[in-house]
Amino acid sequence: MVNIRIASNPGFATRALLAQRLGHLFSRSAAMGLLSTSQVTELSPHSVRGLVSDLQQHGLAGGAGIYLAPLMQDSPQAWDATTERRLESDLEQLAQALEDSPTPATEWASMREALGDDLLALLLELSASSLRRYATRERATPEPVANRLHWLAMVVSDLSGGYNCLGMRRWFERPRAQLGGHSPRAALGPAWRPDDPSARRVRALAAALSGAQPLAV
Repeated sequence: MVNIRIASNPGFATRALLAQRLGHLFSRSAAMGLLSTSQVTELSPHSVRGLVSDLQQHGLAGGAGIYLAPLMQDSPQAWDATTERRLESDLEQLAQALEDSPTPATEWASMREALGDDLLALLLELSASSLRRYATRERATPEPVANRLHWLAMVVSDLSGGYNCLGMRRWFERPRAQLGGHSPRAALGPAWRPDDPSARRVRALAAALSGAQPLAV
């Protein structure tokens, strides 16, 4: 999985919401295995151009090259308030488009790296042999499995700002008061689906981490 550790960029010093949404888009793309680079350390025209190119390659960017054109130019200080608001909205829409687009062809490798085969098989309720067959495309990934895999990618995206791979694996196994004393993995329950109330609670717990909120402690 791509290492996303974005340092503060002077061009975004007064644009906190824009920087947050752009960083969120990078994190989601990385968790889904869509980025061709091995590391992203800065919000810059160069990194945004790479992101847009990668999303377009996977057919997920739509008109992103047009919508995000100001972010790919070298003079962010020239943006006016209207452009900034439009960019914030466009980034949110792109992030939602990724949320709605399971891509098992790329997500298998990313999730195996982030969570490891043993935990991933437990979370997906698969045997080790089935996981390998789906991951290597020996067999097509069934839709219910693809949906769970994508849900996990979104959770990993939320966790990636505060945990490395080992920390993410521990996060799924650590009991949480917000989940009635259960670990996230146990709270999901058997035969879980991404739209189950239990999965929504686990997802909310992970999402809270992005703002260093108490829920994530």
